[in-house]
Amino acid sequence: MFIGRMAELTRLRSHLTDPDDSAHRVVLLEGPIGIGKTAVVNEFLRSGLTERVLFSRPAELATNIPLDGIRSIIEELLDEDLPVLLAEQRPARVLLRSIREGLAAEPTVIVIDDAHWLDAPARDIIERLLSEPSPTPLSFLFVFRTGAAPETLIRAATRGGSAVHRVILGPLDEADSAALLAAHGAQGKGYIELAAGNPLFLRLLAESGRGDHADDVSHQEIGDTLRGELLTLGEESRRVMQALSLTPPVAPETLGAIADLGVGDIAQAADRLAQRGLIEAESLRVVHPFIRAAAYRSMTPQERRLAHRTAARSASNVLQQASHLQHLGSHLTSDELETVLEAAGIVLATSPQSCIAMLHRSRRIPHRARDLMLARALLIDGQPVEAESLLREVHSTKESTGESFALLIQSLRIQSRPDEAVELVREARAMTLDPEVALELVTLEVMHDSDSEVASRTWLEQNDGDVPAYAAALAGLRALASLREGDLARARTSYQVAKDGFSDLPASEMLLVIDVTTAMGWCAHFLADFAEGARFLERAIRLAETHGRFHVLPHLYLILGFIYIPLDRCEEAEELIELAIDAAEKYNWPDAVPLALTASIVAAPGRVGPEEIVARYQRLAAAGLPQVGWWRRIVRLMRSRAEILLGIPVDASELDVADGDIFASQKHIGLGELALKRGDAAAALRHADAAIAWGVEAEHPSQAGHGTLFRAQVLVTLDRAEEALGEAQRAAELFDEAGALLYRRLARAWLAQLSDRIETAGLRLDQLTPRERDVADLVADGHSNRAIAERLHLSPRTVESHVARILQKTGLRSRAGLARHLDAGRQTAPLEQAP
Repeated sequence: MFIGRMAELTRLRSHLTDPDDSAHRVVLLEGPIGIGKTAVVNEFLRSGLTERVLFSRPAELATNIPLDGIRSIIEELLDEDLPVLLAEQRPARVLLRSIREGLAAEPTVIVIDDAHWLDAPARDIIERLLSEPSPTPLSFLFVFRTGAAPETLIRAATRGGSAVHRVILGPLDEADSAALLAAHGAQGKGYIELAAGNPLFLRLLAESGRGDHADDVSHQEIGDTLRGELLTLGEESRRVMQALSLTPPVAPETLGAIADLGVGDIAQAADRLAQRGLIEAESLRVVHPFIRAAAYRSMTPQERRLAHRTAARSASNVLQQASHLQHLGSHLTSDELETVLEAAGIVLATSPQSCIAMLHRSRRIPHRARDLMLARALLIDGQPVEAESLLREVHSTKESTGESFALLIQSLRIQSRPDEAVELVREARAMTLDPEVALELVTLEVMHDSDSEVASRTWLEQNDGDVPAYAAALAGLRALASLREGDLARARTSYQVAKDGFSDLPASEMLLVIDVTTAMGWCAHFLADFAEGARFLERAIRLAETHGRFHVLPHLYLILGFIYIPLDRCEEAEELIELAIDAAEKYNWPDAVPLALTASIVAAPGRVGPEEIVARYQRLAAAGLPQVGWWRRIVRLMRSRAEILLGIPVDASELDVADGDIFASQKHIGLGELALKRGDAAAALRHADAAIAWGVEAEHPSQAGHGTLFRAQVLVTLDRAEEALGEAQRAAELFDEAGALLYRRLARAWLAQLSDRIETAGLRLDQLTPRERDVADLVADGHSNRAIAERLHLSPRTVESHVARILQKTGLRSRAGLARHLDAGRQTAPLEQAP
């Protein structure tokens, strides 16, 4: 029976159904425990809505099954069981895309009761839906306990252009309280005063059967009343009530096994509980989380363990089994712990937080595989410090393995502490070089400029690895090491071996060496293998997202962003750059941020205005420098190039060219740009020639193309436009050979503009007499008519007549236009060069 609340119900309907201009309709229904929020929701849903309704009610006790809080919504939209979706290990963003497609089918009202119990992955998906527009109208009704509404959800709605309305439920007035009591066959002023207008408490007091003596209980706490209510239950009813309090909820056919009762006894006990108003008769659902929690707490620890163990044996899938077994903590058997580990491995991809929670309760049980999985989950969840602490414990035991040592090194690398990682390796260099450890050691040397004391380079050179995945990974690292030393021929050979090896690897084996795929990405970029590199990295990202290797995503996103730029996919590159920054901040990988911001600088010229380029430079400058050695060199180089472009004082030593310098071509171009800024075109031309020579010697058409295009720009400043035309044509051909589609397009555009200027200028100037050409040149130099007259020994009126005829013949309208026309060939092309 619905008593009171009509005013609140009317406002709720208005906010959710009346048309407005906001992106989504969003209502927060708030109130304290037992105030009747669910009753209002049920009455709203019974009001005959024309829109589709998707309803979910998260459980109070965490199941640690990701997305369980919106399970019913997902399963209705995607027509597939959530455990099946999770077992397929689809990344959250893929599920989100499917959910959006399902919601686009028709106008929908999404109702989430007890939304304060949403698990983190479910809340993240809801926030993403709120923050983005939808092609069809969406309405959201979130039911919260007072003070429990997450600010992130409200901010997401506001950011998405939605107005957030609040409907707050207060206590029932005295008349409505009396009416509710009467509906449950009770009366008494003492009940009304004690319950203070709370419908749940009124009903519990009414069911306690105090009748005319209600005035005698005004001193009693409601919690005591509820505990007393449970104590008055018969033994069979109490056991059924406790079985129904388990989370995740158990199937009706399992109740008998948990409560140790037959079917008939279960039915009779359920009827008694429904009569007392504690459960719903048809669904066997406890009517309120407050009552469920009290029933669960009424069990002894031993009774809880027995109930969860029995429920686990009857569960339909491993996730539900583990959700019950996790409550056993240190009482897990070895087989039960293996079940929990299996489930934790499934949820790791979707929610590392759920994996952590599922494993943490069993920490008192020594188990190396559990500790390693927990460490991986901590790394993925952006908790490398906690992972390091756990891994140091594992590494200090006799059970330490190459995997634990490799993860420990990885945790230090992620924290941008490579020096400590190297020192750790030195201390343990006598240990057997397991493949996992060897890969981490080589990565340290290649990425962080370590010295030879670590001595893993010898292992890299001599050992191809017995496992195909390790062989391919070592070849990729060998290629990157050769690139760092400027040996492109050797790098190409190793890179091809690595490419062939990786192409044959199934997903399960590629996951073993997923971190090394970043080295392959850099090789593809520096060796101008853009299209193949993009396909390889796209596969690596799909695997990392699908299988929970989130810690490597910042690096994969940013290098794919770098590769997309020359492929003329700059908008996608910009999206990847922001993804890389977000992921780096989320997973605590600070070194990735300045490198991603460097990519945003590379992608900027020709696409954004000068103010945005300045803003990007300032953001990069504020981010500092990476700890990774050669990453630092990339950032310094491109930051210096940006400073030259923007006219900011630059430290020229950042452009010093060393022997075997992989960045030599770009540094020479930077030095040439600096020379042009200083008015030394001859020096700029020498640096352009050096850049071209490096590209030719290295058989690197893309870098040779950048040097050639820069040489064309320098030639224009030297009034050698015809030569510049040929150089620009050659640059376009080199970019075409390299597959650098963006730079080919830009070179051709610049070439066309230069050709037009030369052709137009030549045609019109040919129409001038020698005297008119002399006058035109002096006008272009900025001389007045009087100054020109004095220089050419003419009268000012004659000069004026010459200027008028010049403008008429050239089709120009002013002296300034004539100056710009004659000086047009001195303009330079936009800088569109990658590191």
